[in-house]
Parts: sequence; C-alpha cells; structure tokens
Amino acid sequence: MPDAGPGRQFPWRRRPTWLRWVGWSAAVAWAAFLFLQSSSSTAGSFLAAFPPGSDKVVHAMAFGLLGALVALGSGNPVLAVVCAFLYGASDEIHQWFVPGRASEVLDLVADTLGGAIGALAVEFLARRRYFKSLE
Repeated sequence: MPDAGPGRQFPWRRRPTWLRWVGWSAAVAWAAFLFLQSSSSTAGSFLAAFPPGSDKVVHAMAFGLLGALVALGSGNPVLAVVCAFLYGASDEIHQWFVPGRASEVLDLVADTLGGAIGALAVEFLARRRYFKSLE
C-alpha cells in the first residue's frame, strides 16, 4: 500500500527528524512554563496597568507560540490547534483551583485562536519555503 502520510499529500509538511525533535521538545518546555505561570496567584498582575481585555492578547500570544511549536514538531496544523484547545481547557480547569485565579471561557477562546494563528503561520512559512525551492 502506498504511503498516504502528510508528507506525500502535503510535501511542505515534511520535517527533518532533528526539527521535529526540537519542535516537540520546545512545545513541552513551553507547556511546562505555561503551567508554572498558571499555578501562580500573582501571574498576570502586571496586566492591571493595561486596558481591560489585554489578558486575552497575552493568552493568544502564549498559545500562538504553543500552536506554532506543535505544528513545527508534528507537521500537522490541525493537531496543533487541537493541542492548543485541549491544553487551554486543562489550563482553565487548573486555574479554577489556584487561589486568586479565575477560569474564563473567553480565555479558552483566545487560547484556541492564538494556537490556530501560530499553527497557520508555520504552515504558511513551510508552504512558502517549499514552493520557493521548486523555482
């Protein structure tokens, strides 16, 4: 049976093994950092100086990086968005139990959107690089 993996149908999603390893390792390290930040009662206190809703931008940026790293490691932007959503959901549940923190559905929406933007950015850059290599 011929190979039907993502590298055959979408050749720009192929990654060297070392790059996959770096992507997944960085994604795990970043997720651990997000967990530590989420465990702190004072994390995000600097946002009080910014307009309301600024925390959503921070959520989107943090999970955008997570989505980009998972996409880099996996070569699959859909998997990256799903991972960002699931990790964001677990983060919001975790925050429910941290004194001084609150769970918000809009934080999860920002996490997911950020993950999607990060994953699509990696997909766009990989596609662009692949098609430029064909010229």
